[in-house]
Amino acid sequence: MLRILNLVLFAVCCASCGQPPESQTPEVRKEPVVVYAAFEDDAALVNASERYTEKTGVLVIVRRGAAARIVDDLIKNKVSPPADVLATRSVVDAWRAADESALRPLFSEPARERVPAWSRDLDDLWFGTKVHSAVIVHNLAGVHTDDVPDVGALAKPQFSGMLCLSSSVISVNRTVIATMVSELGDRPAELVVRGWINNLAAPPFDDEEQLIRAIQSGACGIGIVSNTALAIANADLEEIVPATWYADVETVGIARHARNPDGATKFVEWLLADSGFTEVVGDQSVARENVSIVAWHAEDAIKLAERARYD
Repeated sequence: MLRILNLVLFAVCCASCGQPPESQTPEVRKEPVVVYAAFEDDAALVNASERYTEKTGVLVIVRRGAAARIVDDLIKNKVSPPADVLATRSVVDAWRAADESALRPLFSEPARERVPAWSRDLDDLWFGTKVHSAVIVHNLAGVHTDDVPDVGALAKPQFSGMLCLSSSVISVNRTVIATMVSELGDRPAELVVRGWINNLAAPPFDDEEQLIRAIQSGACGIGIVSNTALAIANADLEEIVPATWYADVETVGIARHARNPDGATKFVEWLLADSGFTEVVGDQSVARENVSIVAWHAEDAIKLAERARYD
């Protein structure tokens, strides 16, 4: 009888040995989201990622680097760990990644509702998060919008020895030239740029900060800068908004070979709804040409600047 009782107790123990107590049931592991950023430094993306992790418990891993290298590696699928999301500072980099099939569509109504049509890919491969547009700034007395309705006016002889620019490799300048090529055609756009070079008061500056300081000091009278750089500098300068809208956007998109596409989708949707990160706003009925024109004519802009000797 005792032997039978022991066998029963042994059978009960074996039946329960693989069943941990309810309080010890392990939590389901949340797979991280891996973001590759095509820029060297950006506190906004890191801060947004930390807010997302705090809210959802999902770890966001951010890898940053030079735009060309990040996009090239993504196209070749040579990034480790594999990318779930690509973030770019310019539509040019997002467009190249999309054109080389390195991005997958984000079929998301919330994303489409939040991002105006002019600042997202026609096939939903990338979505704009922030807009950078060109403005004209000056310290010249008596100069008004009627005198400089657009950037083309800066090629006129009246601004000889007054104009200063930042390097042609700076995004805002490539944006302006690419848009002029689209709006005017290649030859008329080149004549404008050649006119700028003839009017320069100094060689192009390495960055926009140097240009703004030169205009503030009076070393230069007038120039073209991005609204972003002007806001950061908080400079006391007169500002003219050009008649033509010269705009580029920062973007996010989902990598084609994403290991965590569902997590990537949720993260991107959250980013596009996060007012601390996404600043693209506007009425979707506003008739604006898609910012992809900046990418379509990016190579034209580079070649034009070389021909015009705009360094």
